[in-house]
Amino acid sequence: MEQMLVPQIDLILALSKSLDLISPAIVGHHMRVAFLSLNMGLMLNLKKEDIKDLTYAALLHDVGALSLEERLDCLEFDLKEPHFHSIVGHRLIRMHKPFEKVSNLIRHHHVRWDNIYEHNKRKIEVPFGSQILYLADRVDVLIDRNNDLGNQVDYIIKQIQDERGKKFCPEVVDAFIESIQSKDAWQRLGSNSMASIFYNLLGDEILNIDELLDISKIFEKIIDFRSRFTATHSSGVAHVACKLAEFSGMSQMETKMMKVAGNLHDLGKLAVSDKILEKPEKLTKDEFNSVKNHVYYTYSILKKIRGIGKIYEWAGLHHERLDGEGGYPFNKKGEDLSQGARIMAVADIFTAVSEDRPYRKGMGKKRALSLLDQMAKRNKIDGDIVSILKSNHDEINEGRINVQNQVVVEFNEFWNEVNRLR
Repeated sequence: MEQMLVPQIDLILALSKSLDLISPAIVGHHMRVAFLSLNMGLMLNLKKEDIKDLTYAALLHDVGALSLEERLDCLEFDLKEPHFHSIVGHRLIRMHKPFEKVSNLIRHHHVRWDNIYEHNKRKIEVPFGSQILYLADRVDVLIDRNNDLGNQVDYIIKQIQDERGKKFCPEVVDAFIESIQSKDAWQRLGSNSMASIFYNLLGDEILNIDELLDISKIFEKIIDFRSRFTATHSSGVAHVACKLAEFSGMSQMETKMMKVAGNLHDLGKLAVSDKILEKPEKLTKDEFNSVKNHVYYTYSILKKIRGIGKIYEWAGLHHERLDGEGGYPFNKKGEDLSQGARIMAVADIFTAVSEDRPYRKGMGKKRALSLLDQMAKRNKIDGDIVSILKSNHDEINEGRINVQNQVVVEFNEFWNEVNRLR
């Protein structure tokens, strides 16, 4: 437990896959765009570092399309408003300083070749890699995944060539055409072998626990900034879970892991429509089932990250219950739930009932702790952890309030800046 090493590409692929969960029409889009971009980057003899940044940008390029409607709009070859989600994505990804180049590629991934001069006049530099990303993105939009890819090559090449020197950079168009001449390229596009290519070419960068924690904060914002209703939730859960871990006697490494788990615990909510997340009325049965699925996605996506340890379990089992009744996604019982999963369950419930939402005021101390006590007595959650929370309530809750208040400021500043740049 004194060391944690996670391949950065695993983390990026996890986020990329979670972004594509919101609709069957989108599944695999980021992966295919990354594969096409990577091939063109190799064909153009880009430096390894530039290929890495390009591939990361491709894997995350639509991260700023926060609603289902925006994501589906991105599948149109000619977008009505191409730059709004690019601005949002840029602002999200640049929160991690090492991803500054990645964020710039995302910012400009819908800039047409014949508009670059206008950007340069305004002293806005459009990275060459963004032109590769733009073409790869538009190529994937043209692909009909219900038909054989090989039969579509000529049609796609014609569509791209017709825009050579207009929408698309001539050099990039030529590289694309050369890169898809082999049948192997088309057979791999959309297959499971794409991920192995990313691992082989980009898998040498390893994150320690502090770097993992830093990147997990980007995930937290991507998850929560979709809705004003939950804008501060993950930050609150992460703080409470971290403090409960500390007061429970966990090591410094484990408390940091718990904070990462708190930041990521609702990752699967990226698969839930924003209309459901923002619905103030009671959810229908189907809507509630859609929300319940989020923990399964969180668990299964994070589990595939090499070196992540118990974080996937702590994050993915926070809706399980000790008595095995009413919990989800696996209906696990007490003996199957680790200390970390039990802490996360208490942290999630306490934060959810205590925090203010736009449609209701959070519970006060007496009412919130009474609710947790009742759940512990019914063997839903761990009574020992509830006792630790009660004994340290004021310190934990004051910290939660401070953290969430700061995130409110960040949320407002974020959207004010995005709207200014729009």
